[in-house]
Amino acid sequence: MKVLKRHDIFAQAMFIIGDRGETKESVERLRKFANKLDPDFAIFGILTPFPGTLLYEEAEGKGWIEERNWAKYDMINAIMSSESMSRPELQEELYKCYRSFYGSWSRRFNGLFSSNSLKRRIYWYMLGYGILNQLRKIAQSIQ
Repeated sequence: MKVLKRHDIFAQAMFIIGDRGETKESVERLRKFANKLDPDFAIFGILTPFPGTLLYEEAEGKGWIEERNWAKYDMINAIMSSESMSRPELQEELYKCYRSFYGSWSRRFNGLFSSNSLKRRIYWYMLGYGILNQLRKIAQSIQ
């Protein structure tokens, strides 16, 4: 990561939570690792047993799959629980990952004014999307 940053190369990282052995403590360690690693952009997802994969075959065979709505097979919605966390708990842990990483004002500021044009565009897009989302919520509450 240091080499990429030194050469102003955009660094994206993806982190997946929700394997069978996942715990709240292991997700907390992942959040700390992601923040310490400090990529330019982080994506967090929930382990999803997509049809046709070995994971799907194992999950299906062992009765782990709790959601059959294919529209929710998007790595954002939990399809199966871990051994110690329910699907709603995994969802909340995913949201905590995003809040932990993108909730940093210094990370936001650095992204908005980065010398890397891709990073800068992404952070400006996220800012605009966030503002529009808040305006929509306000407009809906007025109606």
